[in-house]
Amino acid sequence: MKEYDSLSDNEKRNMLASVANLYYNVEMTQNQIAERFFTSRSKISRMLKEARQLGIVEIKILEPWDRNVELEQEFMRRFALKDVRVISVKEANNTMVLQKLGEVAAYYLDNLLNDNMILGISWGNTMYHTVKAVKTSKNIPITVVPIMGAANVRTPERDSLDLSKELAYAYGGTYHYIYAPLFVNSEEVRDSLEQEPNIKGCLELARNADIILTSVGSIVYKSWKSYLSTRDLYNLEKKGAIGHIGGHFYDMEGNEVITPFVNKMIGLGIEDIKNTENVICVAGLEMKAEAILGAVRGGYINTLITDEEAAKAVLALCK
Repeated sequence: MKEYDSLSDNEKRNMLASVANLYYNVEMTQNQIAERFFTSRSKISRMLKEARQLGIVEIKILEPWDRNVELEQEFMRRFALKDVRVISVKEANNTMVLQKLGEVAAYYLDNLLNDNMILGISWGNTMYHTVKAVKTSKNIPITVVPIMGAANVRTPERDSLDLSKELAYAYGGTYHYIYAPLFVNSEEVRDSLEQEPNIKGCLELARNADIILTSVGSIVYKSWKSYLSTRDLYNLEKKGAIGHIGGHFYDMEGNEVITPFVNKMIGLGIEDIKNTENVICVAGLEMKAEAILGAVRGGYINTLITDEEAAKAVLALCK
C-alpha cells in the first residue's frame, strides 16, 4: 500500500471506499484485507472508522419497532438528555406496552454494554419486562448490582436482587446482592448496616456504575402502597411529590421531596444517581407522565425510553 498519509484527498477516499467494500460487501476479514494491502490490521480498522466518519460508509440499523422521531427530536430540544427513544405502540393493554418498552430497552442496553462495565439496576414491572426481554449473543464480564435494598418482597422476581442475578446470567457476568431491606427502623440501624462489608461493598460498586437501569414510579400509580402507609402517601402528595426514583421522591420541577423515611433507606443517595454517567430510564404509560417530567427536569436521568402516549402527555404538561 502506498503510504496512506501521502495520498491526495481524492485518492484517500478511493482507498477508503475500496477497503470498506472488501469488508462490508465481500465480507473479507480485517486481517485478510491487511494482507492484500501489505499493511497492519490496526491500520485497516482505523481506515474503516475513518470511512464511517467521512460518510463513505453509512450504517442503517432497522430496528424491529416503529419510532416517533419527531417526538424524540422535540425531547432532545427541550430537555438535557443524551438520548431518547419514543416508541409507537399499537397495543392498548398496559402490560403489552411495558413488554414492548422492555424489548426496546433490552436492545438498547445490549448495544452499550462492554467488558468490565458495572451496571446498577432498580426494581419494578418495567425492569422485570426489560430483563426478561434480554436476548444477547455477548458473553462478557459485566458486574450487575442493585442500587437499593430489597423492596418488592411480595413479588421477588420483580425486585432488584433477583433482576441483578438474571441479567448477569444473561451476559455471563457476575452479580451482587444487598442483603438488607430498602427501609429499616431507624437511621442508626441504617448507618450500622451500611458498614457491613457486603452492603458497603455493593453500594460502593453501585456508586461507580457506568450505567444505571431504572424506571420511575408515580404517586398516582401508587406503586409504593405496599411499603408506605396511607398517611405517608398523603403527606407526600401534600408536599407536592409526583414521582420517585431509586427510593427518592421528587416534585414536578424535579426537586427532591424530603421524607422522614429517606434517612432509614438503604440504597444510593439521590446525588449518587445524578452523578452516574448514564442513567437509562424506561418508563411508559400516560399515568407516569408527571413522574417522567420531574425526573427529566431534576436531571436524574440521561436517557429516556418511553412510548408515544406518555411522551405526548409529558409535553402537554410543559405548556
